[in-house]
Amino acid sequence: MLTHFHGDHAGSAADIAAWGDSEVCAHHADAPFMRGEAPGPPPDLAGWERPLFDQVSRQLPAAHPAPVRIDRELGDGDELSFGGGAITVAVPGHTPGSVAFYLPARRVLLAGDTAARRPGGQVMPGVFNTNRAQAAASLRRLADLDTDVACFGHGEPLTHDAAPQLRTAARQLDDHPQ
Repeated sequence: MLTHFHGDHAGSAADIAAWGDSEVCAHHADAPFMRGEAPGPPPDLAGWERPLFDQVSRQLPAAHPAPVRIDRELGDGDELSFGGGAITVAVPGHTPGSVAFYLPARRVLLAGDTAARRPGGQVMPGVFNTNRAQAAASLRRLADLDTDVACFGHGEPLTHDAAPQLRTAARQLDDHPQ
């Protein structure tokens, strides 16, 4: 289950897919980037993000990740069999095909990079988004889910009462638009 095309999330997918019987799933809007058919769009950086992006970029390998086969292209609302039943939630903005996975029976959210946690623990919108307005709308969508546990692509998970903290992060967007 690939949340988006960035190398820190999909970079080892080709190697893992070669281990054996597996199904590689990604949103249809990011699948061409992961298969190596087209370059993914760059982020639309806010001024405060530029120094952070430059720092992170220097630490990443120069080579792009190996292309990976995508066995199943996902869309919003697609159901998956793991975790007692998961639902694909399209959350464009970080990338065109960013997805989160929601496990309603367990009230667990795998948020990808739509949201993150600061080192101090505060939930925040994800950074390095290709479309900041879409990313903000996607965070608001995640904040509306009945979530107890939230796992992020960056930062420690929230292990209880995640929904109120996601709603606080979404309200901050309303108070301080990006």
